Amino acid sequence: MANNTTASRAANVEANVGLFRKYIELENKRDYDGLEQLFHPTEFVCHTWFGNTPISPRALTRMLRGLFRAFPDWYMTINEIIAADEFAVAGRITGRGTQHTEFMLKPANDRQIAIPLVHTIRVANGKIVEYRATNPFDDPFRADIVAPEDVQAARAQQGLDTAAISRLMHTAKNEGRLRAEEMEMLQRELHVARTRCQALLKENMRRCQMEAVSGDLYCVHHQKHGYGID
Repeated sequence: MANNTTASRAANVEANVGLFRKYIELENKRDYDGLEQLFHPTEFVCHTWFGNTPISPRALTRMLRGLFRAFPDWYMTINEIIAADEFAVAGRITGRGTQHTEFMLKPANDRQIAIPLVHTIRVANGKIVEYRATNPFDDPFRADIVAPEDVQAARAQQGLDTAAISRLMHTAKNEGRLRAEEMEMLQRELHVARTRCQALLKENMRRCQMEAVSGDLYCVHHQKHGYGID
């Protein structure tokens, strides 16, 4: 029985590493339809770019289209798999590309950049449910938002730390620390965060704070004027 369990775990680890490599491969190929199939359709969280609330896989691929329009030769090489288990994979990657169009208010230039990156995924039932990565465009010396834990996710949400709110609600509910009206206020705040527009602003690649139109991923503005980084 122990041998069967060990073999099953090893197979899961191998499958997760294969999923990680497939993600990088499809991104390099610009296979957006294939990429969307790798992510969970309703529970996918992209902490680096969109924060701590689930997004549609289509929101991520639209962002990637905009990124690759600015860096059409962007290519990622997996240098090594740092760690892998039954639930997650982390890899060290080098990203290279040349900026051909304006990006985040920076004019185009003819210089290739090469950036060391760390990408991680968490997997459930064969689908990617969480994605994190080093933000290659983030300048920590110019950051205007800090957070006690996942600073990238807090910056992505323009300073709102929904993970902290969720933990507070869980603890308060178990210990009875909050009144009903206070709990309701936090629930409303989380609902607003989860129904926000899934566009990234062109100036800073942070998530739009407007409410999405009911049944759509985007707010009225981004429905009319494009999807931010797209």
